[in-house]
Amino acid sequence: MDTTARTSFISPEATGVTPVPRPDETSAGAPSAPLLRVVGVLAARPVLILLLGVGLLAAGLPLVHANALVVVVDVLALGAVALALRAEGRRLRDLFGPLRWIDLAWGALLLVILLLGFLAANIAANLIVHGGAPPMPTAAPVVPLWVGLAAVLIAPLTIALAEESVYRGYAQPRLEPRLGRIGALVTVALVFGVQHVGFSLTSGPDVAAKVLTTVLAGLLLGALWLWMRRLLPLVLAHWGLDLLLLGLPTLALAVL
Repeated sequence: MDTTARTSFISPEATGVTPVPRPDETSAGAPSAPLLRVVGVLAARPVLILLLGVGLLAAGLPLVHANALVVVVDVLALGAVALALRAEGRRLRDLFGPLRWIDLAWGALLLVILLLGFLAANIAANLIVHGGAPPMPTAAPVVPLWVGLAAVLIAPLTIALAEESVYRGYAQPRLEPRLGRIGALVTVALVFGVQHVGFSLTSGPDVAAKVLTTVLAGLLLGALWLWMRRLLPLVLAHWGLDLLLLGLPTLALAVL
């Protein structure tokens, strides 16, 4: 009998060799991780953004500066994910998988879905909190040009990479075995919303509207990840959303 043919039926478990998952399978088949590690990664970005907001107010600077300085928070959050993945024998880039041209088309479709969903969430949150449109600010903040440039050229990309890595790439799949699919989705969306407290510390109603809007947006983002089970198209869509709704408005304040 041909021994080569016979050994082809031996399972990897029988040989004691663990197969290495392909990069595009890592998000869907995330390994279990200690709960304390998952909580630490999940909590890092909200805490850092809160410290950033408090620091800006203490320095007498408008919170719009956070639209640029959040890049520092993003780098630290990505570092936390990278360390957590290293403990699993993985790398940060394993979350994203190989780039496929079809990802660009999926990213464009998800961007349209996100734009419509975010606008609907914002309208609903303001109706609940303010009973209608939010009050107009009495004066536009003074925004340095460097803040506007960083907010449009750098921050949308780092925000998309950091938030999708932390929330959908790392935390949500690792909470699913403990909380179930819906429980993980809701938990991550709640933390995703709470992290935005640091961006609107000057007004209680603004905080409530911001958190409610982003909790609803987080539910949509988490649902899209469950649908796609692939992170890169969601990163592309998230980058486009932040470019349109955060970067360009900040730049407009800086140049007008």
